[in-house]
Amino acid sequence: MTAVTLLHTPYGQEHPYEQLPEERFPRRPLAGQAFTIGAVTRPPGAAGQVRVFYELDGVLQPAVAARQITGWQPELEQGVGAEYLERVVRIEQDVWHAPLTAPAPGQRLTYWLEAGGQHTDRFTLTGEDWVSGGGITTGSDGRLYLSRDGDTQAAPGLPEVAQVEWLTDGQRARRVRLSVRCGGDDGFYGLGERFNALNQRGNVLDVRCYEQYKNQGKRTYMPVPFLLVWSAAAGRGYGLHVASTRWMQFDLAAARPDCWTLEADLDPDESLTLIPYHGDDPYAIVSQFAQAAGPVALPPQWAFGLWMSSNEWNSQARVLHEVEQTIKHEIPASVLVIEAWSDETTFYIWNDAQYTPQPGDHVPRYSDFTFPSDGKWPDPKGLADHLHARDIRLLLWQIPALKVSAEPHPQHDADHQYYEAAGFGVREADGSLHRIRPFWFRGGAIWDVTNPAERDWWLNKRAYLLEDIGIDGFKTDGGEHLWSESVRFHDGRDGAAVWNVYPQLYTQAYYDFATARREAVTFSRAGFTGSQRAPLHWAGDENSTWDAFRHSILAGLSAGISGIPFWGWDIGGFSGEIPTAELYLRAAAMAAFCPVMQYHSEYNAHRQPSNDRTPWNIQARTGDLRVIPSFRHFVQTRARLLPYLWQEAQHTAASGQPMMRAVQITHPAASPYDYYFGRDLLVAPVVEPGVHQWPVALPPGDWRDFWTDAIYTGSRTLMVDAPLDRIPVFVRAGAVLPQG
Repeated sequence: MTAVTLLHTPYGQEHPYEQLPEERFPRRPLAGQAFTIGAVTRPPGAAGQVRVFYELDGVLQPAVAARQITGWQPELEQGVGAEYLERVVRIEQDVWHAPLTAPAPGQRLTYWLEAGGQHTDRFTLTGEDWVSGGGITTGSDGRLYLSRDGDTQAAPGLPEVAQVEWLTDGQRARRVRLSVRCGGDDGFYGLGERFNALNQRGNVLDVRCYEQYKNQGKRTYMPVPFLLVWSAAAGRGYGLHVASTRWMQFDLAAARPDCWTLEADLDPDESLTLIPYHGDDPYAIVSQFAQAAGPVALPPQWAFGLWMSSNEWNSQARVLHEVEQTIKHEIPASVLVIEAWSDETTFYIWNDAQYTPQPGDHVPRYSDFTFPSDGKWPDPKGLADHLHARDIRLLLWQIPALKVSAEPHPQHDADHQYYEAAGFGVREADGSLHRIRPFWFRGGAIWDVTNPAERDWWLNKRAYLLEDIGIDGFKTDGGEHLWSESVRFHDGRDGAAVWNVYPQLYTQAYYDFATARREAVTFSRAGFTGSQRAPLHWAGDENSTWDAFRHSILAGLSAGISGIPFWGWDIGGFSGEIPTAELYLRAAAMAAFCPVMQYHSEYNAHRQPSNDRTPWNIQARTGDLRVIPSFRHFVQTRARLLPYLWQEAQHTAASGQPMMRAVQITHPAASPYDYYFGRDLLVAPVVEPGVHQWPVALPPGDWRDFWTDAIYTGSRTLMVDAPLDRIPVFVRAGAVLPQG
């Protein structure tokens, strides 16, 4: 007889959006709600039946027979989750479902499963339900405090509060729900870097840091619980920061057109703090929040030139070749990012470097290594010096994970041994080392940045890169590896409290470490409230499509509203088939009027033809001879505007006002992709193929065409000539742009 493996895990891997077949559906049902016990048995056909036994407050109830599900498919959001679906469905197993009903508030339901002589552990649910009560207390600091013993539902600075409810088991509340009245013409903006829309009215968005590989939809690498509510018709509104790092969800007039609703997990003290902001202009409100959550750190001036990058550049010879190309084509660059520089195990030792392995607590220096002349990186220090002599700064790629090595690696093995012996790493509730659950670096350990000793150990391994070689910062990738609410960090917080804020903590540690040693930056994909303290950021993984181009612009505008002003993206997308020449140049035109102008391409296993997004490769691949001269034109235009960019960057850092500000918030006739770039430029990206003219809704006032100097009166829509080497840009009348 074949032995049966029976699996049921109520929370699975705690994937924030997708569930394994052996989970509970939903994971935390409300009192009286029907829910499903999911289970799998392996191998297929080994179990003839699965039964669920359960008790209510210790009293055994009749067993429930599970039903076998054929062709089980997870429920996924449209356009996302394809890799997850393929990974789960391909496992050979039988899937079973059993129906139960969640217990009454305070009542305990304990259940377990049996099949083929095997049984699971016992699992307990305590009944929870929503109850009204409590309210908002206003502090002397102007903050609003939601608590169960609050004596009023009035909230100065907010419209009428419709309802306050608490999700409780009769003893403790773990979640609150606040409903606030809104007008029919109120728009909802912010909530982090959002790819789906600018005005989020009618949407339901959660605040959960998550790595969605392309096609982000409503998911985001950089959630920020700051909501801007603004009515252009009334010329009024407010901002609200939910001062929490835990999960929350905003229903923005989706369920009811006259209310928006916040649902938020609570800290152990069962309270929630709200910080309102007010002003007569939406970006005055944004400025207040950005500085309060910041301050906004100013990147160095060299960060505003062109950035060069590709995952394929895995040798010194390849990097030098690309630098020669940019010089040859007179396309000046100021930053070069190398991703494939390390041994891909330690992430602090150069690939092909020779050295004697040292104990795990050793702090490496450049002199510890020799670099073979026939290796991939024969002279890292010489490479950095070569770049600096050409006014190009160097950033190296990093991730906050201690990787599991499939092959013996003496130095990494020594580091790992020291790491575990020192008690480093994020820990499970039982004290064991937590292992990464997402597919990227699965099985590795998460760097616990809240542990000062661990933070120093980790960063000091990388000190020689800054101090001896002279690199200029780090591409601090990742930060979304945490999928657990129950793990424990050194500072006492659990995963539920750190999940969202982790990338901000991780990036800030690198930024502080680097800037203490030299003028440096970090370049990060993920973030949270306060990430403006460690610039810069980019929009993450995107395909080379027109749709992704449009979504990237929305992401940048939403990030700015959320206090993250120094932002960029991968010109024309970094993944899949290379962009057309038209898409590439339209994207480059927009990026020339963006805080960070960068091209980058995804790893493609060094296949030929190359998928690099360099202008010379795009021209060679597409055969369109306009690419290099037009790209050069946009880069030179940006270089000429560098004094203006630097002036506006300083203003952003001082004021908190983003460099890119969506026009549509105050002028609804504008496209959601139009934005002010600094205080005096209006930019209208061309986001559709095959057009030679483009509509621009000019705000009130007089405007001068950036390219032709023609003057136009605002409060009207113009059809503007938009050849491939031009993007519609207008200058506020009377403004004098400092130029080089």
